[in-house]
Amino acid sequence: MKKFPFLEIGIIIALAGLLYILIYPGYIENIRRNNKYHVISNVHACRAAYEKVASLDNIGLLPKEQDPKIIQYINEFDILNPFTKCPYNENDIQFYELLNPLEIADNMLSGKHGAQRGEPGTFAIGIFQPDRSTYTELIEREDLTKKEKKVIEKLNMDVTKYTIIGFDYDSMPVIIEDKTSKKIEVYFIKGFNTSID
Repeated sequence: MKKFPFLEIGIIIALAGLLYILIYPGYIENIRRNNKYHVISNVHACRAAYEKVASLDNIGLLPKEQDPKIIQYINEFDILNPFTKCPYNENDIQFYELLNPLEIADNMLSGKHGAQRGEPGTFAIGIFQPDRSTYTELIEREDLTKKEKKVIEKLNMDVTKYTIIGFDYDSMPVIIEDKTSKKIEVYFIKGFNTSID
């Protein structure tokens, strides 16, 4: 009578378990990285769609709230939310207000962009509506650093500005690492309304 090969089966199960332990974390990390870069790509498509709405449907003015045309134009690119694998819909874009010019360029996790939350793969558009009194008030502040003063002085206060961020698997904005300074920053793109308001 032959004995059942328990030892051989045990070795095969142990090897399979070891391979799983070694390979699976890298596999998951690779999926997360791919999804992150899909979101970044989709943010650029969102920007194109947002500006297309301003150019073709809104007499040159940037929409400051949800417009169904934005989603229509995004879906013309045949892109999908990398997390749900579904086309985008009207609930996938949210708007928030940027209160001063410094918030436009703030890419820190503690800043206005870093504080936003949304469903994975969706977008948020930050709008800054210029106000000369805000500019004057900001430029006269004594606690500004040289870098902040340069940012304010470079701003053209006559146009509406916007930023677009995308959300990663953890519902936080997509972040990237600045290799030179070892800083983690919120990834966003910015633009402005070139028409005369």
